[in-house]
Amino acid sequence: MYISHKNNVIQQISDVEWQCRRNTKGLTKPEYWEWLATITSGDPPVVDYSGETGYTIVECTDEDVSARLVELSDYISTNSVYNIKYYASKRDAEEILDIDGKSHDPKQYVQSHFVGDDSAKDARLLADKWANVRRERNRKLAETDYLALSDNTLATNMKTYRQELRDVPKQSDPDNITWPTKP
Repeated sequence: MYISHKNNVIQQISDVEWQCRRNTKGLTKPEYWEWLATITSGDPPVVDYSGETGYTIVECTDEDVSARLVELSDYISTNSVYNIKYYASKRDAEEILDIDGKSHDPKQYVQSHFVGDDSAKDARLLADKWANVRRERNRKLAETDYLALSDNTLATNMKTYRQELRDVPKQSDPDNITWPTKP
């Protein structure tokens, strides 16, 4: 299994390297083979990938890649981009517990070099919360838009309210928003 990743975010997963590279580049098959010819030279022909930037392709030798990806389903975004870190060498073994949470005898371990990238997941969740706050702010502003038309003079308290709504995203915690009171 081959994986292309950029900044530890998996871009593509494929059984063969050339398909992984082609899909990452967003090329059709004919476009890929044409591009490959431009970076191949010598006798015997040698492909030089050194000019590629923006992503890395690695071979995943984990014992069960599909199982690891299923375990990390919480890290899949709506665009099917996996926010998981990939390490070339396996991490410390994690013990497998039975259904009651007890150790097996002898102990059993699973190893994987896929690790959930909590910082990426947390950043995505935080961005979603702020998007919801802005959506609610925009809804509240829209409720008073008719008052701000050019043929209306906006009262001072309404100007203040609308400005406070615009300032809502400057607050520090999307879970604890202080909404201004509508006059």
